[in-house]
Amino acid sequence: MTTENIHPEEFGYHFSSGNFDRIYRQTASLFKARMNMDDFAEAAEEFRDGTEKFQLKHQSQLEPGIRRFCWVDAGTERMIVTAFNDAGEIVGVQFDIYEKFKTDRVLTINRYQLPFTGEWFVLWGGANNFVNYHYPHKHQRYAYDFIRKEGGMAHSGDPDDLNAYYAYSSPVTAPAAGKVVRVLEGIADNAPFEMNTDAPEGNAIIIEHANKEYSLLAHLRNRSILVEAGDEVSAGEMIAQCGNSGASDTPHLHFHVMDGIEPHEADAIRIQFASGREPVQGDTVRGRK
Repeated sequence: MTTENIHPEEFGYHFSSGNFDRIYRQTASLFKARMNMDDFAEAAEEFRDGTEKFQLKHQSQLEPGIRRFCWVDAGTERMIVTAFNDAGEIVGVQFDIYEKFKTDRVLTINRYQLPFTGEWFVLWGGANNFVNYHYPHKHQRYAYDFIRKEGGMAHSGDPDDLNAYYAYSSPVTAPAAGKVVRVLEGIADNAPFEMNTDAPEGNAIIIEHANKEYSLLAHLRNRSILVEAGDEVSAGEMIAQCGNSGASDTPHLHFHVMDGIEPHEADAIRIQFASGREPVQGDTVRGRK
């Protein structure tokens, strides 16, 4: 007898009910090759123990053909992230904790605008670890990664060609008035799907703003930076181009605000945006022209 597929929105019910065999049968072949049924059931039962009901908290689509869902048990704050393809197969299941921090209630004193012109896509951003992989790490907890898309795609043509990415070479602008206090440059852009972890920020600019707040703009294109330490910049002024330097495998712009000049020592601050609206993963946003 053929068992009807679980709809993505029903996953939480079936997991909470312990229907692990049924869930596993719906996983993609690559998933099955990496984990057998007995191991999956054992891990799932251990994670479910002590929980009551996993409810759908978030969903998103970051790439064509794959939808992600976040399920949370309110009593234990345990989180399951599932990914389904268009064929209805489960291509990924991740067990985690849905973390929240008191610092979520603290916003920047200054208001910041988006650090680019035109239309961009929020790849990672928001105040939980489903929508923002930076979130568990206090030094970049409220960071954003932005890319550009056209027709749902981040690139045209060959994905191995750096110049095929819409974000690559796009203008990067100052998010608020301030003084440039540090410039990191001379770091080659990576080929797509490669990273330079020896210089994680890559080519980057740190700007000091009023109230001792500092913005970091990272992974900039090599030899594109237009400012140097000591320069005063105004909000919206072009300061560089988006690149793929540092710990970046495809072109994107990393942006966050922190309470000190050292990115690996200062704590990130949740950004108060000039628009009054906080972007989150999956949003399409527009910077000033």
